[in-house]
This record gives sequence, C-alpha cells and structure tokens, in this order.
Amino acid sequence: MPRETPPVHNLALTILLEVTGRTAKELAEAAGCAPSTISALQRGETEMDRARLDGIAQLMKIESGLVERAVFAATVVHPGDAAPRTPVDPSPAQRQSLAKAAAMAGREEYELVYDQLLREVWEENAERARAEGRELATQLRRYSAADQGVLIAGAPDYQHWGLAVALCEASEAENPRDPERALRLAELAHLVSQHVPGTDAWRSRLSGYCLGHAAHTHKAKGKDFAAADALYSRSRAAWKAGEDEAGLLSQARLLDKEASFRRGQNALDQAVRLHEEALAAAWPGESMFILLNKAVTLAGKGDYAGSMAALDQAEPEIDGEKEPRYMFALWFNRASNLVRLGKAKEALHLISQAQFLADRLRNDLDLIKTRWLEGNALAALGQGAAAATALGEVRSALALKDLPFTQAQVSLDLALIHLGAGRHEAVQRLAVEMLTTFQALKVERDTLAALILFKEASEKGAVTEVLVRRLKEYLMKVTGSPELKFDPAVGTA
Repeated sequence: MPRETPPVHNLALTILLEVTGRTAKELAEAAGCAPSTISALQRGETEMDRARLDGIAQLMKIESGLVERAVFAATVVHPGDAAPRTPVDPSPAQRQSLAKAAAMAGREEYELVYDQLLREVWEENAERARAEGRELATQLRRYSAADQGVLIAGAPDYQHWGLAVALCEASEAENPRDPERALRLAELAHLVSQHVPGTDAWRSRLSGYCLGHAAHTHKAKGKDFAAADALYSRSRAAWKAGEDEAGLLSQARLLDKEASFRRGQNALDQAVRLHEEALAAAWPGESMFILLNKAVTLAGKGDYAGSMAALDQAEPEIDGEKEPRYMFALWFNRASNLVRLGKAKEALHLISQAQFLADRLRNDLDLIKTRWLEGNALAALGQGAAAATALGEVRSALALKDLPFTQAQVSLDLALIHLGAGRHEAVQRLAVEMLTTFQALKVERDTLAALILFKEASEKGAVTEVLVRRLKEYLMKVTGSPELKFDPAVGTA
C-alpha cells in the first residue's frame, strides 16, 4: 500500500536536504537530536509548521530564499485533500488536469516575477557599479600613465567594468577638446576590459565597446582613417562574439559613432542606415544625440529639410542646463543649415548662442568651428572684411591643432572672399601656403596634384569661384577616401 505523502512543510524539508546535498544525519548533529527524529519528520509522523522549518534551515545555514522556493515546490507537488467538498467536485482525472494547469501557470508567473525582480536588481547593481567606476577613474588620474597601466593589470580593485565605462565616458567628453587625450582614455578603458572578472564572452563585449570609443577619437582627430576603420572592425567582431545579458552596454552609442565615421568616409547612405539602427537600439534618453548626429549626415547629403526635421525631433529631449553640449550641437547645426539655405542673417543669432555655450564649456574646437561658421555667415551677408578677420583667426587656431585639411578648407573660404574683392595676390599667397603645408605632410599624390593645379591657376589669375568650391569639396572628402581624384570640371572623380 502506498505511503501517505508527508505534509507540505515536512515535504519541503526533504526537498531542502536533497537540493543542498545534506543528510538527515548531518541535520540531526546540527540540531542535537537523533537521526530517527529527522527521519520521522521527513515521513510526516510529526507535522511541522513553517516556524519550525525556518528554524531547521537556520541551523543548516540555508538561505531564506531557498526555503521559500522549497515550500512552493512542496505545495505544487502535494496531492492535497481529496475528500469530497461539493456534489460537483472534479473527477481524479480532472483534478490531475487542474493541478497540471495550475502548476504551469504558477511556474510561468514565478518566472515572470523572478525575471522582473532580477532586472530591477541588475539595474540597482549596475548604477552602483557605474558610480564606483567613476570614483575609480577619479583616483586613477592621480597616477602617471605608466602607473595607471600597472594598477589596472595588477590591482583587482581597478579591474572593474564600471571603470572601463567611466573611462569611455571621459573619452567621449574629452573628444571635442583634446582627441589625443580622448584616445589615451579609450585605450586605458580597453586595457581594463581585458582584466575584468567574469566570462570571456562578457570581456569580449566590453572590449568591443571600448574599441568603438577608441575608433571614434581617430575620427575627431580628422586623420588616420585607416586606423579608425581597423578599430571599428575589431570593435564589431568583439561585440558580436560577446554577451551582455544584463544589458549594461549601449549598442546604440557604438552604431552612432560608426555612423559619424562612415560620414567622414563619404559613405553617407551607410551612415544614415547606421543612425536608423542606432535609433532602433536606443535606450531611453539616447535618441537625442543620435538625432543630432543624423542631422549632420543629412546636411552632408544636401537634405537640409531632413536635417532640420531631425533637429526639431531632438530638441524636446534636450535639457540645456544638464546637457549644454547637446544644446550647442542643436544651435550650431541649425545655424549651419540656415547659412546653406541662404538665411545667414537668421543664423547669426544662433551662432552667437552657440559661441556662448562653447566658451562656457571651454571646448576649443567648438569655439573654432563656431567662429568659422560666423565667418561664412558674414561673407554671405556681404561683410567681407569682418568675414576675412574671422576666417583668418580660425586658420591661425587650426594651425596649432594639427588639422591641415580643415585649415585648408578655411583657407579656401577665405580665398572666395579675396576672389570676390579682386585680391588675386592674396589668393595666390593662400595657394602657396596650402601647397607648402601639404608637401611637408607627404600626402597622397592626387591631393598634391589638386593643390598644384590651384596654385598654377592662382598664378595666372585664372581661379574661379567654381574651382575653389570644387577644391573645398574634394578636400572635405579625400581625408576619408584617399583614392579620390580631383577633376576641376566636376570636383571629384
């Protein structure tokens, strides 16, 4: 004859012993009783209540969460009281079906609740880890570059994923001011990613995240696109090979950064696709910077209406007090579009606001490019002298930043002003300076050929506005596409 099923809490005791690998003898020793007493409890000869079960669990140092699950499991498998209750009670077969359905529903509900609570704990722990990472980054700044590497490789406290993320954030913030320092921070973050505890898959995903930030600094430097391309390839491969079940790292940021890079390579359609992928993967609060970046890409395609629409879409999400850099980007890009749309007078007010923010943020490159935009706006309004002064200041500032291609584009804007005023000798001086600079840099032969053509035309007084604009377009594109050839009839070929 089958033995009766023990009461729920007695059955839970047996489950606890099984899942923890303990024996009745071990429990008896801990409780100071005979093993037969424990066996009697397991058989249900003496019914236990929850308080007694909890007391036994404490003796065995079994955590309360496991006790709760054992009681739940015992409740589900326990056959319950089969005594008739009503005239319409279920048959034994129906009772089994009911029990099965209830157990499945209970399991699903358990999994849903557990998953929800797990994600809440992940978020709490992630926030704490990010705060710890920022504190570690602050501490790390006290050491030399060599000592920083030693600490990361040898001190477990610095082998922290939160530190890697904090260094990536610092790199991103530093990028507009000092791309070289931004690269060093991203490389340091990547070093951290190689030493964090956890699975190889997690380290791979974190490595991909850090490599993406390192690649982005090359784009800001405006040179070495081949190095950036190689880093993006490594970033994608490491990200794809890795795992991040808790969703700690933003893929949207990486996609948007690569979109900027592809824009620099003149792969504008690919850049737009990457922006769209980034928007689809964006976390709450991330879409604004993606939209701001997408606006720049659309403007590069000549879609100024689309660019303005993206800026309008981003604006409601920007908190100017908390995120002044995003507000700067909004004002600057709107003003840039207005200048291109022939609304330079309307743009000047926005340029003034952008200059104020750039000065407040102490971002030299932002101040330089805002002054450049102001110079072009003044030129469009016929204020040649003021425009020439502004562009001259920009050329001098860029000479100190080691950005020769950008400086050359400003020189060509200045050449347009001189050309319009009939100052052909000034145009010729600019042509000579540009060629001398690029010869010293040993740039691609086709780039030098384009500048030689411009110099020869200036010597003959044959420079035209069309030639200047086409050469500027070529120099904007050739940094990302070194294989481009210059054709004065069409600009690039």
